[in-house]
Amino acid sequence: MEEKKKILLILKSSNLISYDDIKRFLSSDDKDIKHEAWNYVLSNISRFSKDFLYELLRFPDTGTRYRVWNSVPELIQKNLISIDEARKYKEYFIELLKDTNYVVRMLSWYVTLKPILELGVIKYDDIYNNSKYFCEILTLYEQLEEVRQELKINC
Repeated sequence: MEEKKKILLILKSSNLISYDDIKRFLSSDDKDIKHEAWNYVLSNISRFSKDFLYELLRFPDTGTRYRVWNSVPELIQKNLISIDEARKYKEYFIELLKDTNYVVRMLSWYVTLKPILELGVIKYDDIYNNSKYFCEILTLYEQLEEVRQELKINC
């Protein structure tokens, strides 16, 4: 527990944290550490290189990757990445639509998909080609019904 407190204090400071440490914290099994690590990234987003932001778009931990993709519209608006650059990594977003973690999958379909689609990062074909993964979780999350209707997904 002492280690967790130490890490949380580091993340809440305004000090620079190495890329390796940030990646380690973003991959933590501890949800509090992971959450604070993401808050740190957001608070210091302009300090990070584009290469690091691209690395986050394909981050192995899908919970963190979901958060990154959820921030793509903001990253584009702040000119930290471009739509064309985001398109290069779209398969990593599509993986979230199929994720084995149903919460990540549901949030990707319910929260993140529409803004990513509206930006043109992915296309409707990408959605329809992966709709079976949506249909698998449709009955688990009633809020997905509005996504099904809006996108005219047949299950």
